[in-house]
Amino acid sequence: MPGPTATIDRDQRDALYELVLNHLSAIGDLWLAVEDKEFAKAEQLGIEFGEDLRLMHDLGWREAEGRKGVDLTMPPHDLMELLRRLHGEAECVLVGSASMRLLQDEEEKARERYRRAKSACEELLDRLDTRAG
Repeated sequence: MPGPTATIDRDQRDALYELVLNHLSAIGDLWLAVEDKEFAKAEQLGIEFGEDLRLMHDLGWREAEGRKGVDLTMPPHDLMELLRRLHGEAECVLVGSASMRLLQDEEEKARERYRRAKSACEELLDRLDTRAG
């Protein structure tokens, strides 16, 4: 059995965990796309949610896992695609209007979580890109 693709620390795990759970909360959009016969969109969402669920397998489902490090076992290419998507989502929230809808005291907490998630994605993508090249 091959070793882990990457290992992340607890802070990176927690940041990615929050980002993935946020994306999974929109899983109902998959059913809406199917009902509206938007099959290409449904297929894309299915792929994304499948990636999310696969990452959650490594991250663990509990909010606080308590592990110092987490081994990510997704194949490098799949993990990189997922991290690029999560990075883009974090970026959109950090610069977009979605953060305007948050209460002011919650906004900075959310922004910090997204900063950590974005940073974790960037670090992992750099490490994986170096290994792939």
